[in-house]
Amino acid sequence: MTATRSSAAVDLAIVVSVTLICGFSIPAITPVFKCLGGMREVFALALFQFTAEGLAVLLLMAIRRERLSNYGFSSRGVLKSVAIAVLFAIIYDAALSLQMSQPVWVPLRRHLALRLSLAAKFPLNLVGIAATVTAWGFFEALYGVFFANRLNHIVGHEGHGWLTPGALGFGLFNGLIHAALGQGVSGFLGSFASGYAIAVIPAVAGNSWGSVLFQTLTNAVGRM
Repeated sequence: MTATRSSAAVDLAIVVSVTLICGFSIPAITPVFKCLGGMREVFALALFQFTAEGLAVLLLMAIRRERLSNYGFSSRGVLKSVAIAVLFAIIYDAALSLQMSQPVWVPLRRHLALRLSLAAKFPLNLVGIAATVTAWGFFEALYGVFFANRLNHIVGHEGHGWLTPGALGFGLFNGLIHAALGQGVSGFLGSFASGYAIAVIPAVAGNSWGSVLFQTLTNAVGRM
């Protein structure tokens, strides 16, 4: 079932509200996560991230009778999508390396969930890495693609091209969220670029797997 402008506006309001509620509850819930420690903390963090940016999206897709293929998660155009993602990731990592005055290129290296997973024993470490990539790679990218789709519907845009309202809007939203969480101007700029890349890849390639790849490659990149 194709979303109308009004239903698209409702959907966008719901997912944004859930994200904001979760985002601004982080200071209160962080001590609880720290008390868990180890792999329990990894799974708690992953579940929290899924709740913030995955759960509402999946529920709304089910209500609207939509499939992942409706959002570009298919084999068609995947090579172009992946190629753009790799190019964007190289540019993003190079810019971040210059800003930090050190080479950063290892995906998720600065992420607490990954660090905790790497410290765990086999095979729990692999399970933790998979949970981290799924929560902060796939579902965060899906959120951006969904956000852009709904915003394009609201303004009546077809959703194709480098300057789609959805891509620009999600970039702005992503930047503002991270700035509000204390990351400042640099956090805003980096998150705007990341959000724009996630949402614009399907707009120009017709395929969203590149969005997942880009998000995974660039999220919390750090040194070896």
